[in-house]
Amino acid sequence: MKILSITPTYFPEVGGIESVVRELAMRTGGPGIQVDVAHVSANHPAFSVSRHDGLDVYRVPVLGNRLAGYARGFGRLAAGYDLLHVHDPQLMMITGNVLLQAGRIPAVLSTHGGFHHTQKYPAIKWLHEHVLMRRLLGHYRRILGSSESDTAYFSRFSDRVEKCENGIAYAKFQNGRRTGAADPTRWIYWGRWSANKRIDAVIDTVALARDHGIAIDLLIAGPDFDHLGESFKAKIEALQLGGSIRMHPYIEDAALMQELQDRTVFITGSEYEGFGVGILEAMAAGKIVVCRDMKPINGFVERAVNGFFLDFDGGAGDLAVVREIASLDAPRCEAMSNAAQHSAKRYDWDSVAARFSAHYANALGAASRPR
Repeated sequence: MKILSITPTYFPEVGGIESVVRELAMRTGGPGIQVDVAHVSANHPAFSVSRHDGLDVYRVPVLGNRLAGYARGFGRLAAGYDLLHVHDPQLMMITGNVLLQAGRIPAVLSTHGGFHHTQKYPAIKWLHEHVLMRRLLGHYRRILGSSESDTAYFSRFSDRVEKCENGIAYAKFQNGRRTGAADPTRWIYWGRWSANKRIDAVIDTVALARDHGIAIDLLIAGPDFDHLGESFKAKIEALQLGGSIRMHPYIEDAALMQELQDRTVFITGSEYEGFGVGILEAMAAGKIVVCRDMKPINGFVERAVNGFFLDFDGGAGDLAVVREIASLDAPRCEAMSNAAQHSAKRYDWDSVAARFSAHYANALGAASRPR
């Protein structure tokens, strides 16, 4: 069996979808099963193939953009596969090319949060929901809801939706567990520097703490996806936080694990998450998580058990939470770290990948039956 995993983003870009596609491809492949990756993007100048992590990765160029465009060469590539696993949060350009160029090949969809969780482009989203959604979803043998909220949302438009949450490389991030004494004022954010992650709000929270006598040491690490690094530097300088915040535009896995071993808290100001892979990875590393109280991440972050919630509004409520975090003693930090690891363990790819494999088999079975 040959499976093509189709994604709008992939290595060397770093983020939740990239991690899911890579790990899933590596773990569902095996004897008699070949899994390859098609990275479909307008950023590619030409069609190409390379090999990463033992996987064939095809770079498919797009005439257009991530919402509307023609993926050159996609049909010829897809024709050689038995099943397509489509990762398409927008349910637009990639799905359109699947229908246009590979409509006869069985396919499953992973939702990754969709795009209904933001208020941007309301007219386009209304049109998409009311005119296109059912037709586009109708092509897929299975729609795999990446979270409870995704499953509920997409079930309004299809009866083929089943919850199939993503996984994390649990064992890998166990290497990032703290090695020294717990210090709840040593924080880290790692992941994509994109506008929705609201790293600016995290910087403001460090300033709030400093202004009330709480010294936080924060590392911001990850790829500068939205070219925000200069604005972050300017903000840090304006707030005179140079001694409190360090930026690392990219960090290799080995260096990241070393940094994690010296950090107690993972913080993100993210305003929406399709699933929250980065947060679960932090929990696997035993970090106490600080984030917004929102779906789907409040499904695995529990206040004062393995993490805390902030509004990121600079108000008295946030200040009280920051004080509580900074005052955690060593036994409490250890207990919360253990609770975080326990919560993350159930998302280990070692067990999660089998669920995807079962959906693949069911989709191919459905394809062989009259509809």
